[in-house]
Parts: sequence; structure tokens; C-alpha cells
Amino acid sequence: MSSDAMRKTIEQNIWIHNYDILRAADAIKTPTIVRGEGAKLWDSNGNEYIDALAGLGCVNIGYGRQEIGEAMIEQLNLVSFVNPFRFVSVPGTMLAKRLSDISPTGPDSRVFYVSGGSEAIESALKLAKQYHHRRGEPTRYKTISRRYAYHGTTMGALSINGVGSYRADFGPLVPGARHVPPPYPYRCHLCKNDHGCSLSCADEVERLIQFEGPDTVAAVIMEPIQNAGGPFPAPDGYFQRVREICDRYGVVLIMDEIISGFGRTGLWFGSDHYDLQPDIIATAKGLTSAYAPLGAMIASSKIANVFADEGSSPFRHGFTYGGHVISTAAAIVNLDIIEREGLVERAASTGKYLRKQLDIKLGDHPNVGEIRGVGLQLGIELVRNRQTKESMRDTKLAGWLTDEMFSRGIIGNADTRGELVIPICPPLNIELEEIDRIVDVLVEVIDLAAKKSHA
Repeated sequence: MSSDAMRKTIEQNIWIHNYDILRAADAIKTPTIVRGEGAKLWDSNGNEYIDALAGLGCVNIGYGRQEIGEAMIEQLNLVSFVNPFRFVSVPGTMLAKRLSDISPTGPDSRVFYVSGGSEAIESALKLAKQYHHRRGEPTRYKTISRRYAYHGTTMGALSINGVGSYRADFGPLVPGARHVPPPYPYRCHLCKNDHGCSLSCADEVERLIQFEGPDTVAAVIMEPIQNAGGPFPAPDGYFQRVREICDRYGVVLIMDEIISGFGRTGLWFGSDHYDLQPDIIATAKGLTSAYAPLGAMIASSKIANVFADEGSSPFRHGFTYGGHVISTAAAIVNLDIIEREGLVERAASTGKYLRKQLDIKLGDHPNVGEIRGVGLQLGIELVRNRQTKESMRDTKLAGWLTDEMFSRGIIGNADTRGELVIPICPPLNIELEEIDRIVDVLVEVIDLAAKKSHA
């Protein structure tokens, strides 16, 4: 296809995800990405970029891993598809064992494969509700998630989203979705009169369960480190209290590990930072490092065994491409690479280095309110005034910041799903000199943004 034909097709036929169709002409101006290696990408004009977002928080092992492609081709030559409604595959079985061994849900967990993150969330929500039905509590259908949180775009996942703009055009949504505040010490209204964190944000879960009626609440769903609007690591004791509340009222605890899983935070799963054992985990992204579409819902034996009782009906749910043999083959090699190269540990050490450099160069910046996160899931919240914490939230400014980073060779993003935050979540094998370049560019663009916002 010629360059002119490419441009015409983009303008007339391509529909970019979450993108204004009238702005398709903007996409024409953006060079096509044609190659990747490590944490770097190259476009069709030969320009080099450092990917500070790991794609969409998913390319954990970096780009250019040929051994994954070779494993996928090898599997393709053996058998290209196995019906997930009737059969199991060799790579799917091997992967299930490995996931169960490392999952906080325990070694006797059950792994239910899907195609991606939204499907993993959708599956977890349906499993929690059907679990209660099997136990004779059919009135439990409500869910509790957190404000600002992003959990996907299918109707169930969209309903529990805490991002109002994503939900606005699709009502009525799935009934019963309720929301509580996230742990957000920098702007916490619940503890503003206290001398420290009182975990009132965790207690909001209990207050809401009591208000709605415990016999109506099916599940609490949260990210270990909430990404949208954040990242928001939980304060000490937060998840222990949430776990206790769920146990007290018989509510299923679902952890969304779609971004935080597979080394992103410096441990295999974000839940590991809190010694937390969820009832269900939703995973995707880093499971294959985006070399192939795959997600998984991992259920503890407590949940799964209810469906193993004599005479019980099956979990009535599934997808044609759930656990596709090509994708599960890719995931196995992906986990091999993570283990062989120590990328979990590397994310922890590189994350500390990144945080130190950000603190040194931006920690006292008058327009940086807070730098927060865990491992290689960090973020910088920008403010107009450091003392008053006046918001700098502005979608046009966010778009400008994103473009300015890109023009300097950094693929990044300025997020306004909460306050204005610049997230940093590069591939786990990023080099320290690449971290230095990201930080230098961030200093440049934040300085320019400060002048622009006060102009």
C-alpha cells in the first residue's frame, strides 16, 4: 500500500480506539510505528522513541522478543485452535499450573482463560454473582468499586468503572454498581481533620455494604494499585481491613491485576505487597506482554469448589478465543523470560532508581503536587499551586503535554481521568540511561506546561 493510500485509508476507514473520528486527520500526521526493541520504538520515518507506557502498561518484557514469535509459529504448525468449550490444550494446561503456583489466590486455584482485560473483569463479575446463586443467595447482585478506577469497556466492566465520562453515553448500565472513594492521601477529605490515615476510605466499604444491605452485595472489586487518576498505592492496613469486611459480610473480593500483575510493581502481583489473598483475580496485559491477546480469571478453590459439588450446574460463561493455543504458548515463553532475566526484581530496583531521579529533579517543582506509585507503576500529579494544591486538570493541556513528550522522543500520556497525572510505566527491562532521558524530558515539558497554564 502506497503512502497516499495509507493516508486515505486512515482518514476514511480506520476507527481508532477512544478517539474522535473527526480527528482522524491528526492520526495521518503521526508516523506509523514499524519496529520495536527493548523499551524503544521506531516509526516509518526512522525516528526513535522510548516507550514510557509499555504500550498500554502491557509490554512488560519489552519489544523484539523473537523467541515468542517462534513459539507461536511452532504451536501454529501443531494445531491452530482448540475448542475451549470442550477440550484443553497442552500450552493452556502448562500455563494454568504456572499461574496457580504464583497467584495470591493459592496453588489450588482454577484458571479461566479469556481474550483480554475487559473479558477477565466481566468473567469475574459473573462468577461472583453465580457463586452466590449456587450458595442460595440470589439477591446478591450489587458491586462495590472505587471512584476514578478503570476496569474495562464491556457493559459489566463499564458499569463498575469509576470514570464518569466513560459511562455517560451508555445507560442504563448493569444495575447495582456502587462506588467508594479510593485511598488518596494527597487529597483525602475523609482524614483531613486527622493527624494521619484513619483508613476511613476502607471503612467506607463497610458503610456502603450496611447501607445497601449485606444480602444484596455480591463483590468488591479493586486494583492493588489503582491506575486511573493515580497510581494510588494503598496505605498500610487498607487491604487487610477490606479483606476483613468482605469476610464479615460474605462478599467476594476481586482484585484487578490487569496492569499490576506479572512484575509491574516489583512483585509478581500487586496483591503480594499487602500479603492479600483475593477470592478472584483478573489478569491480562503482562500475561503475554501483549505479544498475543490473552487474559485470565483466576479463582480460588473457595469459589471454584462451589461449582464442583455433585449435581451443581456449570459456570455458564465462555468465549471462542479464551485460552487460544497461540496465545497461551506465547504466555509460557513470556513467563520464562520474566523469570530468566529477573524482571520482577529488576522492576523493583529500576522503579526505585526512577523514583529517586523524579524526587531529585521534580520533587520540589512548584507545579508537582505529588510523585507516587510502586515499582514501575509511577505517576506525577501536576498542580497550579503546590501550597494550595489547586487543580491543573485540563484536557487540552493534557493533550499538549502528550504531544510535547512525543516530539521529544518519549511516548507518554497525560491522564485527566482524575486530576492531571503523567503516568510512567515503561517495559520492565528498560535501561537506566533511558530512564534518565524520560526524566529529563518530563522536566522540560512540566516547566513548559507551568508557563502555559499561567499564560
